[in-house]
Amino acid sequence: MAGARIHIEDTRFSYGRHEALRGVTLDIAPGEHVCVLGGNGSGKSTLLQLMNALLLPDAGTVRVDGADTATADGALLARRRAAMVFQHPEDQMVTSIVADDVAFGPENLGVEPQEIARRVGAALAAVSMTDAAHRDPADLSGGQKQRIAIAGALAMEPRALLLDEPCAMLDAAGRREIQRIIARLNAQGITIVHVTHFMDDALAADRVVVMDHGQVALEGSPAEVFGHHRLIEGLGLELPFCMRLASALRARGIDAPFATEDRELVRWASSQGAVIAAAPATEPPAGTAAARADAGVSFENVSFSYAARGGSHGNAAVEGLDLAVAAGTLTALVGRTGSGKSTTAELACALKVPTKGSVRVAGIDTTDRRRRRALRRQVGYVSQLPERQLFAATVLEDVMFGPLNLGATQQEASGRAREALTMVGLDPVDELLNRSPFALSGGQQRSVALAGILAMRQPILVLDEPMAGLDPAGRAHMRRILAKLKRAGTTLLLITHSMDDAAELADRIAVLDEGRLVAEGTPREVFEASAPRTPGLPAPLAFARALTAEGSPAPLAGLPLTLDALADAIAAALKGGGA
Repeated sequence: MAGARIHIEDTRFSYGRHEALRGVTLDIAPGEHVCVLGGNGSGKSTLLQLMNALLLPDAGTVRVDGADTATADGALLARRRAAMVFQHPEDQMVTSIVADDVAFGPENLGVEPQEIARRVGAALAAVSMTDAAHRDPADLSGGQKQRIAIAGALAMEPRALLLDEPCAMLDAAGRREIQRIIARLNAQGITIVHVTHFMDDALAADRVVVMDHGQVALEGSPAEVFGHHRLIEGLGLELPFCMRLASALRARGIDAPFATEDRELVRWASSQGAVIAAAPATEPPAGTAAARADAGVSFENVSFSYAARGGSHGNAAVEGLDLAVAAGTLTALVGRTGSGKSTTAELACALKVPTKGSVRVAGIDTTDRRRRRALRRQVGYVSQLPERQLFAATVLEDVMFGPLNLGATQQEASGRAREALTMVGLDPVDELLNRSPFALSGGQQRSVALAGILAMRQPILVLDEPMAGLDPAGRAHMRRILAKLKRAGTTLLLITHSMDDAAELADRIAVLDEGRLVAEGTPREVFEASAPRTPGLPAPLAFARALTAEGSPAPLAGLPLTLDALADAIAAALKGGGA
């Protein structure tokens, strides 16, 4: 299959007074794999939607295989040739059965029923969701919905695939699977345009385009683009892991090369004599932690089934869960996509009540409706897409709503709102406070929604993937917020797909697999196991194990969990060896 050519020339686009794209010119060759990077609000998603004729330029031209998208025929051709996968998969779910949802696109193209059935089967197999064909998309996890959205695009058999953060809600294994799908489709000749905040994804592309304030700031091969280290960091982005490690080693007096692949740096370090000493492998506790008296949140033999609550899926989403989240600590809840993490979060906030067992929040049983108001004072919930919780006419009213609902005075709620906005990085000046939250950028909306939760000052917070969809600068800011909350004594239950965040932030890690707790302990206990039950490893630990494997086949533990610890260990090994 020949890929589509996409040509954009001097294109501008505005949302009201906000100019999202300012004179962008870009030519994408048939079969090319282009990765688009940039901070939140830089224009990446807008650029992608112009390629699919979902948006039409205010000025300039967009052509797909020579057809101008500003014409009716050109727009129709663009939608046939270039299939779009949105940033939030729920935005393109239209039916109550997964297979029907995947079939929706081909049906609208007039494809024969027998061919549609073949395409649906192939598309679901490509994203490992065949078993979900007859499920209701509403019962799926965020990551599973993302895969279904990709399957729907693949079923249209496009010449170009436009991907807007397709891995934002996926675990490490899911990301690798999508990366393999992208590589396979590109090898078949399909043009790939991939918007991502994962810098390492860009290393697989033919070309990288970096957007900033609606313009192309950098363009070239991955090596060329990431060679501009200071400019990349100045744009609020970060280097891929192997380059950040090389930079950290150079800061420690080691002349490390700026490789574009981890294995290149592994081979270099090994050739220099860097071998990190092995330590006896350990096993984390099996995941049967009993509730403790000082627990902020405790689960005692908790099970939950969507079938029991009127859902269409019969298997238990959570089963036999015993877990205690100690007061004043941060517990990271990790697991593969669909393992029951989000359901557990909703159980912790009494948004769901267990089918079996009990959940207690600050000692309050979540099934006790008489104490529901007291419970709401204790626990706050930051959903996967907190910006969808916005509803008020102004930013100030939205952030004040929670404190007022909990009984704060107008003056107290106003003060809390300003303090919370400052905490999330927004300046609470009148111009912002009086704006509609819906007139803000996506990143600003998320910050306002988070401020609305923080303003309630609940002693327990449950956060479901709060960093998903954020650029590197946004993720770093969120880490600082979490660290500050923990220092202040807030009890935190953090759901994350980032093993790096779990290793860096958590006091304890709980691992779910198919709704069951399979491991629980400190980050070192969980990750240093001979066979960790986590869906991936922190990048520094994965690198360290690869490095040691170059010199020794022995199973290893006691390895660095953070980039600084890894750089220290390698530098010490090299200097100790006289390098």
